[in-house]
Amino acid sequence: MNVQSPMIDDLEVGRPEAGQTGGSQIKVSLVDLWQIARIRARVILGAAAAVLVAVTVVLFALTPLYTGTAVVMLDPRQNNVVDVQQVLAGLPGDQTTILTQVQILESDDLATRVINKMKLDQDPEFNPSLKWSLGRFLGPLNPLNWLAALSPPLTPEQQAAATREAVMQIFEKKLNVSQVGLSTAIEIDFDSEDPGKAAALANAVADAYVEDQLNAKFEATQRATQWLSGRLGQLAAASSAAQAAVEKYKVDHHLTEVVGSTGTGSISVLDQQIAQVNQQLMQAQTDRAAAEATAARVRSLVASGHAAEVNQVVNSPLISQLRGQEAQLVEQQAQLASRYGPEHPKMLDLQAEKRDLEAKIGEEISHVVGTSDNDAAVARAHEAVLQDTLARLESQSGVQGADRVKLAQLEANADSSRSLYDAFVARSKQTQQEEGMQVPDARIISRASVPLKPSFPKKLIILAITFPAAMLFGFMVAFILERLDDGFRVASRAEQVLGFPVFATLPDIPEAGKTAPGGAPVTAADLVIDRPLSSFAEAVRGLQMGISLSNVDKAPKVIVLTSAVPGEGKTTTALSLARHIAQTGQKVVIVDADLRRPNIRNIIGKVEGTHDLIDVLRGTATLDQALVPDPKGPAFILPVMSHVKNAPDLVESNAMAKTIAHLRTAFDYVIIDSAPILPVNDTKILARLADAVVFIVRWEQTPRNAAFDAVKALREVRAPIAGIVLTRADTKRFHYYSFGYGSYYYAYSKYYEDRATA
Repeated sequence: MNVQSPMIDDLEVGRPEAGQTGGSQIKVSLVDLWQIARIRARVILGAAAAVLVAVTVVLFALTPLYTGTAVVMLDPRQNNVVDVQQVLAGLPGDQTTILTQVQILESDDLATRVINKMKLDQDPEFNPSLKWSLGRFLGPLNPLNWLAALSPPLTPEQQAAATREAVMQIFEKKLNVSQVGLSTAIEIDFDSEDPGKAAALANAVADAYVEDQLNAKFEATQRATQWLSGRLGQLAAASSAAQAAVEKYKVDHHLTEVVGSTGTGSISVLDQQIAQVNQQLMQAQTDRAAAEATAARVRSLVASGHAAEVNQVVNSPLISQLRGQEAQLVEQQAQLASRYGPEHPKMLDLQAEKRDLEAKIGEEISHVVGTSDNDAAVARAHEAVLQDTLARLESQSGVQGADRVKLAQLEANADSSRSLYDAFVARSKQTQQEEGMQVPDARIISRASVPLKPSFPKKLIILAITFPAAMLFGFMVAFILERLDDGFRVASRAEQVLGFPVFATLPDIPEAGKTAPGGAPVTAADLVIDRPLSSFAEAVRGLQMGISLSNVDKAPKVIVLTSAVPGEGKTTTALSLARHIAQTGQKVVIVDADLRRPNIRNIIGKVEGTHDLIDVLRGTATLDQALVPDPKGPAFILPVMSHVKNAPDLVESNAMAKTIAHLRTAFDYVIIDSAPILPVNDTKILARLADAVVFIVRWEQTPRNAAFDAVKALREVRAPIAGIVLTRADTKRFHYYSFGYGSYYYAYSKYYEDRATA
């Protein structure tokens, strides 16, 4: 994978452009990450172990907490004995209501009741003032407490309030209330150091909540009853006053009322009289119309000779009797007509009697007609009388109209007051009945039992999580160390930053500085001769090859080796290079040009001769007198026996230039061990006399900025920089960086003979 990684600057990357000093696209693979893990394995395991130990110590140092759990459920069902509306309605089961009940369970008021009931202010777990702590013991040593001592002391009331607040905060911190899923159940969790106390407090909170609901309903009902009682007195007085106003108005305006015929209401006497007269008038009008119709019919029938069809005639007993007598006479006349003639006295008597009967019938019919006319006249007179009476009553009713309107308003007001009073009386009775029948809207469905295991800390889970986290932390520490390590570990990175090729990476020799069996000190430069097939000798061989190939047309003869700071291994490198070249049959001389801190003599030990480079430069000795042979090989050494105070003057002198020129003609290679670049300027002078400058960088130790500044200084004096050498590389880690962790390194190592043979 390709990432822009600021954390891995020294992994193997492609060869950059010469002189490039900025960041680059670094190719990082899982193998590279595995390399870092292997290289920094001790760091990773150490950091992980430290984290695990710290977490384990903290886990076992923590006071275990136990959690008691009680569950209450909101029950929207109502067990009403009577079908009346409750003063305080039941709780709905919607989400908003449940969350509101959670807030009530976590309220300060409910907590205060539980704290007082359970006397938690006397419990050291909840009252910090009763609990011993290191902070309180060392309190006098805290400067903040010195400032607090300057404040006025708290009064007993303030101290008690502070204690209550502290107990409240600890109580609320240990209480956790949550909804169970999407149900109407609410879970009450309480943490405590004592399992029995945890269960008791969880149950106490649940009981306090249910009791709070019941008390709220009782208080609401009592308040409603008290309010209704006071209101009833006011309404009774108002209703009585309204009714008294109605009665007084009736008396003052003579508005007497009687109960109606239906018994459902009352009307005034005048209205009752008008109604009766109206009813009588309607009946009189009907009677008058019927009488006039009867009289007209009678006159019409009589006038047309059909008087016998008149109902009054037909129904008249006298006329019926006369008709009967007339029929008998006709029958007798018919009987006598067969025996006597019309002139017979009996016949004449019968005719005379018949005429008398007909005259009587006619008189009676005339009397019936007169009676009909008289009945019609009487009906008309009765109707007129009733109309006059109705007009008079209606006139009186118009006078009382305004009074009746006002009376209706007063009566409506009285009825309204009475209805309101009756409604409040009924509601008061219902409320009194409900006062003894209230049930809470929540019930405890699961009481807390004493927990058997602590709920905190969950040691196994925490340790299971801590282990991979610790390993990740260790890996991050290794990553950070890789990033903070400001040195060079691979040639490509050095080439990228400094802009010159790396000729070789010289491994560090662990036994260097120790004493050999013969008593002589062991040096890395000895390996070139003692172990020519070692990895160190092979690296020096690569260095010599790189220098030779740096200028194919004209191979460098005068080679200056320098570094940014002291202790980079340039003297050992210079001596090793000189010995290797000398073994190839060429004439080589190594010049110790670090006049301030000469080091070649310290490496090779005691040398023959009494003259040195200083004597040559001062003209007190010749080169032949100063040159000494290398005790380990065919090379020659131009040493410095002692320090000088005017080192810059000697380095910059013509004598130094002439000496180097003479050595150039006398030897095939002149290897100059110069001073570091950054501390002094001696090397800048020597670099102008050289054919090639080899810059020494200690593997993983030389700061990048120092190396970069040193190379920059050499460039400024136009020094012929040929390349770079990485020295004192950790063999195992260097090969891990260079070859990876597979079989390559072990395969390559077979070509080296790093161990001494018997």
